[in-house]
Amino acid sequence: MQEKGGRNGGIWLLLLVLALIWGSSFILMKRGLYYEGVPVLTPWQMATARLSIAWLALSPVLLRHAGLLRKHVLPLLGAGVLGNGIPAFLFATAQSRIDSSLSGMLNSLTPLMTLLTGGLFFGTHIRGVHVAGVVLGLAGAVGLIALKGGDGPPSWSLYAALPIIGTLCYGFSGNIVKRHLYAVPPMATSALALTFVGPISIGLALTSGLPETLRTNPHGWSALGHVAVLAVLSSALALVLWNVLLQRTSALRASSVTYLMPVVAIGWGLLDKEVIGLAQLGMIALVLGGVYVVSVAERNR
Repeated sequence: MQEKGGRNGGIWLLLLVLALIWGSSFILMKRGLYYEGVPVLTPWQMATARLSIAWLALSPVLLRHAGLLRKHVLPLLGAGVLGNGIPAFLFATAQSRIDSSLSGMLNSLTPLMTLLTGGLFFGTHIRGVHVAGVVLGLAGAVGLIALKGGDGPPSWSLYAALPIIGTLCYGFSGNIVKRHLYAVPPMATSALALTFVGPISIGLALTSGLPETLRTNPHGWSALGHVAVLAVLSSALALVLWNVLLQRTSALRASSVTYLMPVVAIGWGLLDKEVIGLAQLGMIALVLGGVYVVSVAERNR
């Protein structure tokens, strides 16, 4: 029982660390795209640079685990393209056209997409308690983001469809890793999956006009610095931790980290002496309740 409790505590710790890292990704994307509201990098430049740097950061791992690539080529291809490649471009493009709050709100659809793809394509048994937990957490996450906006609801546009497609990709990727790459070391999974998008992204970045932007725009290197932090933390380190989490729990429970991201934003607000109202505390309770319900359901599966 003590071992089981320690394992569950480790899962919660991983969820919290991932929420802290990924909760900061939207502001890093914004800093990569704009300097005081003026465009610096294009979404294409930011996405290709992010994938390139993330792959380079993990590339030393390939020396040890390159032999696993041929054995697991199709699952790794799916994880790399759906879990990293396509979403990087979708979220970068969306971030240039819609509010960060809306992007974060839509990102909270990831557990729902994980649940749906798992049930429809991977034979995952869906119980009513899973649906209840997902809906509860989603309601809390959306409520938190809506309350934090302050200036009214975020503005919608057709570009809001891009993060939704991105969460669908995340749903497929999480189930692929959980089902087909369970026995592969998390570091190897991360590096090998990025190998399908990283080298290509280097070529795309060099032909995207990025070198010219860095040479002529006075804020180019600063923007690239933010992208580098985004790549190393949110794409490389967090990807490894995500794969560790997938080895320890279900894809659905792991994806509930997106519900905790708005809670992290509230926490940063508290440190910045922002006032937290009862309504926000209620939404945090919904988020934690949803994550807890899914957690209990997975432990009892």
